[in-house]
Amino acid sequence: GWELRSEHFKGGSTPKYITTFDNHADTCITFEGFLDFLSYLMLKKAEQLRIDAVVLNSVVNLPKAIPFLQRHRTVHTFFDNDEAGRKATADVIRLRSDSKVIDQSAFYLRHKDLNEYLQTRQRELRLRQKKQSHGHKI
Repeated sequence: GWELRSEHFKGGSTPKYITTFDNHADTCITFEGFLDFLSYLMLKKAEQLRIDAVVLNSVVNLPKAIPFLQRHRTVHTFFDNDEAGRKATADVIRLRSDSKVIDQSAFYLRHKDLNEYLQTRQRELRLRQKKQSHGHKI
């Protein structure tokens, strides 16, 4: 399937499936959606992943990701701060009881997801820069 995004449209085609990035690492980062994954890369200023990653493209795809997640000793989850995201995190913890599962949603607790957190941060940075540039005018 395809994921389509713009400022005015958010949609995708079926069938939805998981996307994996396999660097043969023992750590995996796990995302509910692709924009959250891209937001992670922007926040980390990462040009290249050194660890593994899986994008579910929907929490309903979590069972499809379990075989990939089973290969990792440490799994970081970056799911939405909503009921579905909390349930998905609990499911990963339950299904990967022999792994160290780290719920990263506390990092962006006041936001719906990692992408919204990044957008808020960027907006705040632009406001600060605007205020600073106005303060230096003669």
